[in-house]
Amino acid sequence: MLKYPNSSNINPQRDFIAPNLSVIIPTLNEENFLRRTIKHLFVNASHIEKLEILVIDAGSSDKTVASVQDLPVQVFVEPTFKLQKHESLNFGIKKSRGEILVFLDADTLVPKHFDSLILDIMKKKHSVGGAFEMNFVEPDLKLSLLSKLNAVRYRIWKTFYGDQAIFCKREVAIAVGGFSNTLMEAAYFCRSMKKQGNLCLINQPVETSARRFNKEGFWKVLWFDVKIWIRFILGRSLKNKAKDYWKIHPENG
Repeated sequence: MLKYPNSSNINPQRDFIAPNLSVIIPTLNEENFLRRTIKHLFVNASHIEKLEILVIDAGSSDKTVASVQDLPVQVFVEPTFKLQKHESLNFGIKKSRGEILVFLDADTLVPKHFDSLILDIMKKKHSVGGAFEMNFVEPDLKLSLLSKLNAVRYRIWKTFYGDQAIFCKREVAIAVGGFSNTLMEAAYFCRSMKKQGNLCLINQPVETSARRFNKEGFWKVLWFDVKIWIRFILGRSLKNKAKDYWKIHPENG
């Protein structure tokens, strides 16, 4: 499942020795967020010399790629992955070298010492992966309440969303076949990983943008998300929902 031809590597990263963590960032027209997110990674890493960062760009038409060309990251450009986020994520798995993989959205900021937090919690017996708590960057009462409701949800079901910086052992990502071609690919990925062992929650939040809610309206997006979550819980297919979603939110595809 995780087989791809050679990709265009725009900016080879300096040759780290045996990276502990590989951070995989799928992008499509993320010039307003990507550089800030990557610099935030470097500032907040405990061991920058053991960090590998891979950007998998699905053919951005803006300055996403150019915005990080001077940074020590690997950038792969694959226009055929447009509106197929799972392809970008799976390509990142194939190209990564770290023992632990972190799947990070381009608009999500990690907490201080995020790499040490991940490595420490992964030492727990039977741990195969996990995620961080999540808050929105924008101060808003509705968003704050939504974060609290989400915290209840992912504690009960242990299925995390992509904006929570999901992490896992590289061998586990390969064993479960990577990400599926469906909406809520991160939740399905977590569901598959739970069959391999325990998923852990790091009690420090990443901060992510609320741009979906700002663009489409809070209640409209919330209602859509609730309907999708119910379909997921009931085991109904979401494959026919993915393209419609990514056409509205191409930055997530």
